[in-house]
Formats: sequence, structure tokens, C-alpha cells
Amino acid sequence: MSLFKRINDISNNNRSRKAWFSFVCLIFLILIIIPSVYVILNIFTEWGRVSEVMDDPVMMSAITGALWNSFSIAAIVTVIDILVGIPMAWIFVRKQFKGKKYLDTLMDMPLAFPTAVVGISAVMFWGAPAGIDIPGLGIVVSPYLMMILLHAIFTFPYMVRSLSAILEQIEPNYETAAMTLSASRFTAVRTITLPLFRAGLVTGTILCFARSLSETGGTYIALSMMGVDSTFFTGPTFIAYMKDLAKVDPTIDPTGALILISVLMIILALILLIVVKTLITKFKIPIRKVWPQFGRLLSRGAMPKFKDAFSIAFLVVIVLLPTFYIFTFLTQPMADINYGALLSAVGVSFLIAGIAVGFNIVFGTPIALYIARKRDTTLGRILDNLVNVPLIIPTTALGFSLALFWGSIYTGGVLSIVMVIMGHIAFTFPLVVRNITGAVEEVDASFEEVAMTLGAKPFQAFSKVLMPIIKSSIIAGAILAFTRSLGETGATIAIDPTANTVPVYITTLVKAGNYSEAAFCSIVLIVICFVLLFAIKIMISRGGRRA
Repeated sequence: MSLFKRINDISNNNRSRKAWFSFVCLIFLILIIIPSVYVILNIFTEWGRVSEVMDDPVMMSAITGALWNSFSIAAIVTVIDILVGIPMAWIFVRKQFKGKKYLDTLMDMPLAFPTAVVGISAVMFWGAPAGIDIPGLGIVVSPYLMMILLHAIFTFPYMVRSLSAILEQIEPNYETAAMTLSASRFTAVRTITLPLFRAGLVTGTILCFARSLSETGGTYIALSMMGVDSTFFTGPTFIAYMKDLAKVDPTIDPTGALILISVLMIILALILLIVVKTLITKFKIPIRKVWPQFGRLLSRGAMPKFKDAFSIAFLVVIVLLPTFYIFTFLTQPMADINYGALLSAVGVSFLIAGIAVGFNIVFGTPIALYIARKRDTTLGRILDNLVNVPLIIPTTALGFSLALFWGSIYTGGVLSIVMVIMGHIAFTFPLVVRNITGAVEEVDASFEEVAMTLGAKPFQAFSKVLMPIIKSSIIAGAILAFTRSLGETGATIAIDPTANTVPVYITTLVKAGNYSEAAFCSIVLIVICFVLLFAIKIMISRGGRRA
């Protein structure tokens, strides 16, 4: 009996299906949710260490400063993304111009670049770090401003894509009808389109805020290149710095400080994102008030052109040029690269990402199917909310929490790789589940029901009917999770600072001042990520043509 036939026969048994789904939910709770928030319990079990930190004014000043920097930078960047992202999304969806498809492709590239690479490139572009001969703009900026410029690169594509997805579903005929009744374009957009933007705005805001809050690799490298990595902190870089400090000096015990800042980041992130989601959902745009002269002023003449030009200039100057500036290293003599160390790091990174993605597809698909088909049930709503938890929690805090949870069996060696894999499974799980959930929701459930009335068993209906339709979304989620894992630095360092992944290897090179070697290694990693991103676009386009 083949494996497929055996699984197909088992799926026809209702008790077997319930047992399998119960097992999946148990794995989800034990391996992903509980370890992600376990650090919150440690604030009570390790209260002695935590209270020592709270009584230390110097340490508390560093922690509160790091928290303020993290949350204020995330808030500022998110507001900028909203203000510039709305007109940018409008350009991509409603405007036609030469080179649009190329600009649209370039928009996704910062998502494919590992954050450590973008950190090097952005500092080279805006400043003139010591030890690098390639000239940048040479602008002397404060670390705080540099972090805003850097985080805008990471978050802007999330906002534009979230808003574009909603705008594509809004019929432009509504605006056209309003304008035929003498409404200006500004009035039509403000009173008709913007209120329908709410779902995309909530999604984009949460993604941008959470992404900025979690950013570690690029931030840590940028601060190191500016020479302020021991004086200016964000929450994730403070955790990474304390881990490094303890590695250099084993007499230092950072546990209390790491528990305190991780718990504060998790709680504050959850509270703020719930508040922001509630405010955006309940906020009402004044659609009954009309300002004809003001609306015509913003809808005619130079103002719309200025708005579009400013949005494109922001994308090019603030996002794309700093991202691609690292390729200027190709004009320099080839650095002496330790190819053995690089290939070893690439192999470890691929092993971790591959296992994490495989696990997420196997255990994420049943949860995605349940959420999509039974979202209105109590369990469906619970799972829907729990899936977002690893997405919201900063990856560095998540990695430290997981290290504490599995600490009793953590003895180094091979188990260190297992620990890192579990961490990568946790923060990539939502990417796979959300992609599959969105695809399944677009498929009429009656297709599977008809197949089963014609004699197909549940697994056969899934594999022969539903699977071919949502295959491109499964592949898309898998490749997004793979590239996200491939570029992650913060969670890896928090779990095991000695892990030999590519981003950690690049970070080590930068801290040692080997900028040329780090840049060439980064370009190699960029090529790998670009190939994967190119693959996802091919899969999606083929899926679209079949549909």
C-alpha cells in the first residue's frame, strides 16, 4: 500500500482527522506559542536577578533608553510609511507610466536583502564610515536619524504592498461617479476610497511597526560601523550587546537585564499594537464635510504632480539607492574571502531555513485550513489570533524566550542548531500560515464538497482539488519564510551567539573591521535571495495564468 493511499484511507476516519488536528495544535502550542512568551513567566521565577537590575540606575537608564529608541523609531517610521505609502500605492495601482513594472519589482528588493547587508549599504550611502574607501554622501547624522532612515527601508514595502492589495479590490467607478457629480478627485478619494482603505492600513501599520521593532541585524551593524554600538541601543541591539558582553566576560550575568527588557518589549508591543489596531478601526474619516476650494487646490495643477514626484523620489532616494549602494564594492579590488567559512555559513543557513520551512508547511497547512474554513468558530478565532503572536513579538526577545524555555536541555553542540531551528520555525510560521489562509479563503468550499460527494476522500479532495489551486500561495509563503530565515540575525544571536549562519558571519566580519570581505559575502547572499524572490514571482504569475 502506497503512502498516499494509506494517508487517504486514514483521512476518511473522523477520529483520525480529529486526532491529527489535535496533535498539530499541541505542537503549535508547545513549540511555537509557549516558548515565544515563556520569558514572561521568568520575571517571577528570576525576580531576584530582575530586582537587582531594577535597583541599578545605570542599567535601568540603558534599558529605558533602548525601549524609548525602539518604540519611538518604530512609531515615526510607521507614520512616514503611511503618509508616503498611500500615494505610492495609488501610483502603482491606478497610474500607468513607462518603467512601472521595473519600479514595481524594485519595490520588493529590500524584502529580499538580508538586514545585515542593508545595514552596511545604508551607512556607506549616507555617511563615510572609517575603513571604507568608497565615498558616500558623507552626511554626518545622529544614530537616531540613521535608524529612522534604515528602518524606513525595511518597512516601506510592507506598507505599500498592504495598501496596494486593498486598493486593487476597490472599484474606481465609485470615484468616477462622484467626480461626475462635481466632486474633486481629492474629495472623492477622501470620502469614498480612504474609508475602504482601513483593512490595508491596519495590516500595513502592524507589519511596519512590528518589523521595525524586531529589526536587529542591520541596526546592530549600522551602529557598529558608526562606532556607537556600546552607547546607543534599541531593544534588540541591547539584547545582542549584552549577549556579546557575557561571551567576552563570563563573570557578567546578563540574565536579569535580558528578562526585564524582553518582557517589557513583548508586553508594550502587544498593548500598543492592539491600541493602534483599535484606533484605526474605530477612527472615522470626516466624509460628510466637504471643502470644495481646498479639494480643487489639491486635485489640480502642480499639487498632484508634486505628490507623485515626492513619493517616487522617496522610494528611489530613501529606499532603493541606500539598498543597492553596496554593489559599488564591485568597483574595488576583490577582497580575500575565506570561501570555506562562507560556504559553511551558507550551508548552515540553508539547513536551518529548509527545516523550518518544511516544518511550517506540514504543521501550518492544517491550521491555515481550519482558520480559513472555520474562522467564525471559537477555536478558529483563537488560532487566528495566536498565529499573529510570533509575528508581533520582536525576534530577539522571542529568541531569548525560547532559549530560556529549552534551557534545561541546552548543552551546546548539535543541540544549539536545534535551538536555532526552533527559533526560526517560530517567527516564520505566521508567514506560511497567512499566505495559505488567504489563498484558501478565496476558494469556494463547494469544490471540495462536490469532490467528496463523487467519492473522493478528504485527503484526496485536498490533494487533487484544493492543492493545485493554492499551490502557488504555499510556494510563495515557503519562499518568503525561507528568505526571512536566511536573513535573520537577532533571534539567532539571542539563542546562540556562536551559531555560524551567514548574517552572523557577516556581522562578525563588520565588527572585526573586514568591510570588503563582509560586502562581497553580502553580495553573494543577495544573489541567492534574489533568485528565490524571482522564483516566487514566477510561481505567482503561473498560478495567476492558470486561474
